[in-house]
Formats: sequence, C-alpha cells, structure tokens
Amino acid sequence: MIDIRETLLSQYANSPVITTILKKSNEAIDPRHSAEEFYNLAVNVLTAQGFGLDIWGRIVGIGRGISIPDPNADYFGFDGTEKYLPFNQAPFFGDINGQASYQMDDETYREVIMMKAYANIVCATAPNINSFLKASFTRGRAYYLITGHMTARYVFEYRLSELEKNLIYNHNILPRPS
Repeated sequence: MIDIRETLLSQYANSPVITTILKKSNEAIDPRHSAEEFYNLAVNVLTAQGFGLDIWGRIVGIGRGISIPDPNADYFGFDGTEKYLPFNQAPFFGDINGQASYQMDDETYREVIMMKAYANIVCATAPNINSFLKASFTRGRAYYLITGHMTARYVFEYRLSELEKNLIYNHNILPRPS
C-alpha cells in the first residue's frame, strides 16, 4: 500500500483507530523495499543468494549437490597415476560407495549456473565455444579444436579439478555442436 486512501473505504475514513493501524502497517510494509529486496535475493542471478540460486539452478537444469570421488581414498590404478595401488588392494575408481556428496556454496554455485546458462544458449560454433571456454575455465588454457571433417575435441592444458570433471562428465556443462 503506497497510498492508504485507495484501500480505505469512505465509511471508515474518519475512524482514528483504523487509519492509525493502516498508516503504521503502511510504514512497516513498504512494497517498494520488499520488491527490490526480492529482486536482489532471487531474480538477479548476479546477486541472488540461497533459495534464489536454487531457483536459477532449476531453471538452467543443474542442482546444487554434486557427487565426487573421495580425494583421500586410494584406488586401483596403473603406474604413473596419482593413486596407484596393486590389484586386490583397492577398489576401482568410480565406485559409487567411494563417492561423497557435497553442496556447493553460493559463489561456486553462481559460477556453475552462469556456465550452464551460457552452455544452454550459446550458438555452438567453434568461435563461440572458445569464448565460452575462455570465460568459464580461467585457471589455464582451454579451447575447442576442430580435428577433421565433423570431428572436434575439447583441450584443457591444465589438470581439471574434481568439480570441473564432475561438471563436464555428469552435468553436460560443455556445449555440444550439432
């Protein structure tokens, strides 16, 4: 209620109790302030927090929770890998029981939402995909390389984090050209 006279019936306009209640309510509940606060908490993806980011996550199609392998666990592997243990002494990599579920914090989740939104709407040509990779993967060089007729590949010149691997393999964060 910005103007209480619009909501007050004329027969109650002279009642001091009702007009006082409406004036105090109007001062306490300013819809302009509430609308701006809601916009900043939920609608604007750059300032959204908590439930607002969860709403944006549902819109672009990515959840806050991710499952990644336990970084401290040992796995069966081959010589030259980081987690090498001989056969029969460790589980294979990718064992579901060895994975832990994590909830992304707001800043990480905001970055992932922006990546997923960009991947959803980008026109998947090589220059556009390279622009996406340059904006999204900032820890090192990443690019889209056309290797032949109707073939291409993504190249990352650095070791991907567990979060980045999870996003690429489980959440289809990279654009797929037709």
